[in-house]
Amino acid sequence: MAETTVGYYAHHQGAGHVTRALTIAAHLPGSVTLFGSSLPSETKLANVTLCHLPSDYDEHTLIDTPVGLHYAPLAVNGLRERMGAMVDWFRSSWPCLLVVDVSVEVALFARLCGVPTVYVRQRGHRLDQAHTLAYACASRLLAPYPAQLEEADTPLEWTFKTDYVGSISRYGRSPSMRQTNHRHVTVITGFGGTELTVARLVDAARACHDWQWTVLGPVADDPSIPTPPNLQLLGMVNDPLPWLTSAHVVVGSAGDSLVSEIADLRCRFICVPEVRPFGEQQSVGERLGGAGLAIHCAVWPAAESWPSLLDRAAELSPANWTTFADGTGGQRAASAIMRTAQEVVR
Repeated sequence: MAETTVGYYAHHQGAGHVTRALTIAAHLPGSVTLFGSSLPSETKLANVTLCHLPSDYDEHTLIDTPVGLHYAPLAVNGLRERMGAMVDWFRSSWPCLLVVDVSVEVALFARLCGVPTVYVRQRGHRLDQAHTLAYACASRLLAPYPAQLEEADTPLEWTFKTDYVGSISRYGRSPSMRQTNHRHVTVITGFGGTELTVARLVDAARACHDWQWTVLGPVADDPSIPTPPNLQLLGMVNDPLPWLTSAHVVVGSAGDSLVSEIADLRCRFICVPEVRPFGEQQSVGERLGGAGLAIHCAVWPAAESWPSLLDRAAELSPANWTTFADGTGGQRAASAIMRTAQEVVR
């Protein structure tokens, strides 16, 4: 039989799914087709073909999802077109395997087409019918975190079929790049949605006048609020690496992509989870705090709490991240995917 071709579906919410897909694809030995509706216009990876899918939502969408699925709207043209594009690829690319990061419906669709899947697991309490079915139908599960940070109530049948590959980030481990600026804090937000406001940042910066605050990413602006001289709002930047490696402390959410980058760069981290389905980020934050990897705050702290929080975070040891990330999670994920392809597709 011909060599197995790999497809990779990346969810549109936030930037982390696509970033992880490209990081893993860079280590896959053959061609990869990346599916998604929020892909970049181009990629530098010679082995990756981008398949831009139409949106699965429009202004006439009737969301009438039955029990056992997460999202199955009726009468959406884009949904039919995107599923058609994938089934065309299944036909033309067989033998093939699809990595799903993430969508219960895409995973089940592939399985019903006779295509094996590797499902990328997310954190939180996902014991609902839809996840249970998608995990059961997957050939393997892939966890972008170490087994030591697994949820305690995870069923044994899931852990048994999970490849725990550790953190996966675009940076790998780069300790030599760290040139920390003393008493400099970088706050970073992502594309998945945030409850952070300029008012909260201004209050925190004023309470810590001896710290320099730099904020990256989207934050709802309020021109009526004057910013103190120790607070700089940079908005979107092409690459946060210089600000992450120079910060004495980083403040951010518990999203997979950000946490993986923080881990690989060995940053001292204050983790403030955003509200996400299934308690995903809260679960991550609790486990990072419990393992001594970060200072975990369940909600954005009051202004008067920030001086002591920053002092506590400054005492964290960057070396603590060693057991969580060694910079090779992308390679391990690629190896796990190819191993599954060899075992399942015959």
